[in-house]
Amino acid sequence: MTSPYAPGAVRDRFLASLQSGDWQTTVQMATNLTACRNPLPGMTCTELGLPIGSTYGAAAQSVLKQRAPEVVD
Repeated sequence: MTSPYAPGAVRDRFLASLQSGDWQTTVQMATNLTACRNPLPGMTCTELGLPIGSTYGAAAQSVLKQRAPEVVD
């Protein structure tokens, strides 16, 4: 991702993968969102244990730290 802001479609896909439990897609998406500054929805912040007002980048970094070992190719 070259811009600090991700397109809505990318953010929506990341959220959908989180909600569906599709960790392979979530981790794949997260690798491209680590610098994203878009604000994460409050409910998702709570679900991930992040402070309200966190960014997609913070969520992506959290996912990569917590979920990456669970993904099996």
